[in-house]
Amino acid sequence: MNKVKRMSNTKVFLKLIKYTWLASPLTFLALVFASILFSVLRYFEIISLELLFSNTVKIAGGADYNVMIIPILLILSVLMLNPVAEWLEYLAQGYFWRRGNGYMYSLYHNRISKLNLIDYENAESFDKFKRASIGNEEAPNGIRIIVQILFLYIPFMLITSLYLFSIKPMLVFSMILIFIPVLFSELINISNNYNFENNIANVRRMTEYFESCIVSKENFKETLLNESFDYFYDKFTESNKKFSEAFIKLKNKLLKIAVIMRTVNTLGYVFILALLVYYLYNASISIGQFAAVFYSIEKISSMLRNLVGNIGEAFGGISTTSFLVRFLNEEKELKKEENLSKECDIILKDISFKYPNAKENALSNINLTIKNGTSLAIVGENGSGKSTLAKIITGLYEPSQGIAEYGSEDISKYSNQHKFTDISAVFQDFVKYKLSAEDNIRISDISSKDSIESASSKINLSFDDLKINNETILSREFGGQELSGGEWQRIAISRGLYRRHDLIVLDEPTAAIDPIEEVNVFNTFKELSSDKTCIFVTHRLGSAKIADKIIVMEKGRISEEGTNEELINLKGKYYHLLQSQAKWYER
Repeated sequence: MNKVKRMSNTKVFLKLIKYTWLASPLTFLALVFASILFSVLRYFEIISLELLFSNTVKIAGGADYNVMIIPILLILSVLMLNPVAEWLEYLAQGYFWRRGNGYMYSLYHNRISKLNLIDYENAESFDKFKRASIGNEEAPNGIRIIVQILFLYIPFMLITSLYLFSIKPMLVFSMILIFIPVLFSELINISNNYNFENNIANVRRMTEYFESCIVSKENFKETLLNESFDYFYDKFTESNKKFSEAFIKLKNKLLKIAVIMRTVNTLGYVFILALLVYYLYNASISIGQFAAVFYSIEKISSMLRNLVGNIGEAFGGISTTSFLVRFLNEEKELKKEENLSKECDIILKDISFKYPNAKENALSNINLTIKNGTSLAIVGENGSGKSTLAKIITGLYEPSQGIAEYGSEDISKYSNQHKFTDISAVFQDFVKYKLSAEDNIRISDISSKDSIESASSKINLSFDDLKINNETILSREFGGQELSGGEWQRIAISRGLYRRHDLIVLDEPTAAIDPIEEVNVFNTFKELSSDKTCIFVTHRLGSAKIADKIIVMEKGRISEEGTNEELINLKGKYYHLLQSQAKWYER
């Protein structure tokens, strides 16, 4: 696991500002401009109203009506500019979210592409990915609100505070008394929301998993046949109850704080109104000032409520997004960014490997040399470590101990982008992409311009025989066609052949094909890869005899090693397994 770089909330915030700026500087500036424009218009609205009310009093005292021209023009200007500001803000907000969201997703996906396969076997790592993915949605909205706080609410509150201070300093003090307790409550909310998301991620994943057992297409068949709807629904309900109880407990706590703060707010508004009446009664303020401040008090209060609410929403979003930022900024070992040649011997030195939370090693003390351009068969019973060893050889797993080398180069020192170049593999649990038939093959080397027919014809795969064409979607879910298990395996094998490779691994991809047909497929692979390093992983020993070298795996160790003839003469594990499987190859 990578060591997590501890980041303060301030650094998280600064990182988010940087990310959203890089996503779209023009959109960022447009939102800043719209926010400043709104702030200025709100202030001029208050000033215009004061001037309007003051001049109305002057007219009542006999002044000329011309004194109304300036305040009316100011109010008309504000009214005309308001829709422009709203339109600009609406567009800026929309583009800001889309650009920011897209950019954050690109950073997240790029970071995911640098993970190791073993990270998906670790519950703690998986929870971290889940929390980080939630942060993708929250990041742009949180920063958008922060921008508006910095360039709309705060400037408006500062200018308005100076205005109120010029009338009576006590008015500003009253506003501060309202603002500080509510801000304090939002800081409490941030801490509680962060802790909630940090602690509940595993429960959230379990809840989603149990729901998928009920509704997902992949699980529906067995759930239906086994009549296990009630079982999974009970599991879902139990897990959801844990989540709901924790969520309700959090919201009840936050609601109590909100009630207290809203009471403080209300008392503050009453206090300000009482002050205004008192000042007017003592002739400390003019009627125009009273009317403007009285009219503005709800607007100011509304801005305060929005400010505090937005601060809470922004900080809440940023507290969630902090999982993403910390994930993106983990301390990572620098990997070599250069292609790793596969036209060389593969050397495993004292390799041991243990899965997360496992009590015993899946592999122990493996020493093996695979000569360049030769074929190797890895055989053994289920659970003997065959597939794990194949993943070590390809670099999908990094050894817990020991070194895996291509030539003299440690595989683990290279980045994923360069580690897997010129490697092709077909696994037993290959992916059935819900894409067109052509894309299901081409996806292994998407930049290649070669025809897919060259790969499919090598294993006698004909789209005409399958009654499909290149554009047929291989999924009924999207209006296409489903294939049988054996047909899918041929698609997967063609996918492996299509990718340019110097090393190819077949990890039991022919399980749905009969043993004799499997031998034919492996023979085809060996012929096509005569100058390549080819590795077969199988529990069917009839296919292994075509390999230049065979290793027999038992309990994570190499128990026997040699050619087919040498292992038969040894009359050990390989010989006895071969004898027990002899009937599979009789017609």
